[in-house]
Amino acid sequence: MSNVATSRNEDCEEMPRVSARRAATRERLAEAAIRIFARKGVEGATVEEICDDAGFTRGAFYSNFESKNALCIDVLQRCMGRTLEALTVELPSVTDTDLPVPEKLDMAIRLATRTVSGDPDTIMAINEIRLQAVRDPELRPAYLAFNSSTEPVLHDLASDVIVANGVHLGIPVADLLSILGTLYEQQMIEAVIAEAPDRTAIVSEKMTTLLKALITE
Repeated sequence: MSNVATSRNEDCEEMPRVSARRAATRERLAEAAIRIFARKGVEGATVEEICDDAGFTRGAFYSNFESKNALCIDVLQRCMGRTLEALTVELPSVTDTDLPVPEKLDMAIRLATRTVSGDPDTIMAINEIRLQAVRDPELRPAYLAFNSSTEPVLHDLASDVIVANGVHLGIPVADLLSILGTLYEQQMIEAVIAEAPDRTAIVSEKMTTLLKALITE
């Protein structure tokens, strides 16, 4: 995973300075898309609304994204990129502590849920993009490709924690991640609906309970 982070840094250093402005434009459009997707869904959101929210013209949009679907994938990549970067940096500090394994697993889960945005707009936007992939066959391949690119990295991070702590699971790591991911998504939506003040803590506790139940002696 450190190689991934290093590669990102090297790529940024090699990019010409003019790309900084382009990167800032793409980021503002992605942030605007999150707000609009959360309110209207992907299908209901228009390019004009996204551009207006970001303070740009349609020309700025199409010089950065070939379609709204491309923007959807960019939003997913940004959210996952921040999560992976934080986990890569912080998970080793959890593993290296002298705390009992159950407490370390609890810390790892809380770290994972904290690094994933608990912002209601982001939670809703990501779920709207997923639903759009169900409805739109043109978005589906890119969405599946995004998942395929992130799954190995998450698998390696989880495996490192499990091996370092001598944990034995009753199911494969890939299945564990799928189950925890599904639980996280469903419970975060429920917490948003309930307007729970500390969504992350509530969901973390449920994920930790599930993880401990899947550990074998």
